[in-house]
Formats: sequence, structure tokens, C-alpha cells
Amino acid sequence: MIRENVYDNFDEFYRDLVNYIASDKGTDIKENVRTVYADGTPAYYRQVIGLQVRFKPYKDNKGNYRALLPTTRYAPYKSAIKELEWIMIRQSNDVNELENELGCKYWSEWKQEDGTIGFAYGRKIKTRTYNFNSQIDYIINEIKNNPNSRRIITEIWDNEKLDKMALTPCLHLTQWTVEKGKLILSIRQRSCDVALGLVSNIWQYQVLQHLIAKECNLEIGELIWTVDNLHIYDRHIDKLGEQVMRKFYNPPTFKINNFNGFYGFEWNDIELNGMGSNGKDWSGMDSNGMDWNGMDSNGIY
Repeated sequence: MIRENVYDNFDEFYRDLVNYIASDKGTDIKENVRTVYADGTPAYYRQVIGLQVRFKPYKDNKGNYRALLPTTRYAPYKSAIKELEWIMIRQSNDVNELENELGCKYWSEWKQEDGTIGFAYGRKIKTRTYNFNSQIDYIINEIKNNPNSRRIITEIWDNEKLDKMALTPCLHLTQWTVEKGKLILSIRQRSCDVALGLVSNIWQYQVLQHLIAKECNLEIGELIWTVDNLHIYDRHIDKLGEQVMRKFYNPPTFKINNFNGFYGFEWNDIELNGMGSNGKDWSGMDSNGMDWNGMDSNGIY
């Protein structure tokens, strides 16, 4: 059972979430599904609808923050931050740039003939908002100059442009609140693959929150994650059940080096320290994640 929906340890949250979906709270979906596995088999799943979780920031005595990453299995933490840089810093939709300059293949399968993913993600972030050149420029200005606003929002779900996107966005909305000198980030996700997408999504937006807080000279508040459809694909249920029962290691911590402004950030400015999956040091892990259990990217969303 999800206990109180407040966590500062990712492994505890992940264990409780997987067990919650596997319990009688979950519903099996066994027909009329869009997603398929790499071998063409329909990817059926078990789902729960509607959940909110609050992640409390935890800072150690060295001033480093606990990373919201699992220690019970490998997590592609570098590739996730490369994607974050591509979407939020570079505000790009050019898959060739992501592949060749950042060394990340997350979007290779959805690359269109023009080499982009259409009007999705970074391209939507880059749209003018009021008198600002991008949604990010807008929220930074509002946080600095109008911190009590309840309109500090980015949104990449655009009904008029959905047919021009290679893939419709899953995590689509952020809302930023300043309270007592702390920056609170609320994120809204329409659909979440618990085995694959969840780990990257939470970690990416934790880092984004820290980058915006540094830019605006604020402390870190809660990260509030609201999701509509959480699901585990049928080939992943047993493996996830086994994974979350493994021994937890000390959570890794992270810091952002060489910060000289939001747009100066590069993925390798993240320094992650501590023990990772199977007791291995996070700093020695490979930079690229691999598909898990043979599911191709068509089975993720």
C-alpha cells in the first residue's frame, strides 16, 4: 500500500507502488491495446487510475541531495539527463542532435523523415509565451519577479498540434510555486510505464527543479507527481515484484557542478555519488540505458 504518499527514498516508493498495482487495487487490461512488444505480441498490462505522490527533499551533511533513483537495478541516469538537456535547455526536436551530440538514442525510433519528432517536447517548450521566447524563459521570469503567481506553468499538450507530433507527450505539465523561500514543483503525467518511463521521468524533473531553483536563488521544496494512468506490462509484473524485494542500498546523492546559469547547463555537470544497483558505484556505470526484458519502445507509452 502507498503509505501517506510522501517519500524521500525512491526504493521505498517504488516498492510500495509496484505492490499497490499488483494488489486488488489494480485492473488487468487484456484487450484492445495499442502497445506491442518487439516480437509483435500485444502488450497487455495492469493499471491503476489516479495517484499523487509527494517527494520531500533530503540533503546530507555535505549539502548534497538524495537522488530519486533506484538501487535495486540499473537506471540509465546519464541518458535521462541528456534527454532533459535536449528538451529543456536546447529546446530541440532534432533527433540527430540528440544522437550525435549527446549520445542518446531515446528518440531514434520516432525520428521522422526530416530528422525530428515534429512539434513535440522541445519544440513545444520553445514556443513564445506572452512576450518571452520560450515557456522556460516565461517561468524563470515569473518565479523571479512574480513569485506568488498561480500561473507559472509549462504545458506541452497542444490539441491543435497533436497530429504534427511523432509521439504525444506523457508527462506534459509543470507548475511552479514559491513558498517560504522554497521552490515547489508539481508535475502532471497522463500515462506512466512503471517499469521503464517512471524511473527516468522522476529523476529528470528532480534535476530540472534543482536547475530552476539555482537560477532563481531558491531552496528546494517538494516535488509533487500527479499521474492518471499507471501501468505495468504483463511481461514486467513478475520481474518488478522480484526487483522491489531486493536489498536496498544507500541512496545515491547528487550535485550540480559548474553552474553558470540555466542555459549553461550540460548533462555531465551532474555528479552522482554513492552506491548503486548490486552495490556498484554510480560513477562507474555505463552512460546509456538498454531496453529491459526485450520490450521495444513501442511498448513504453
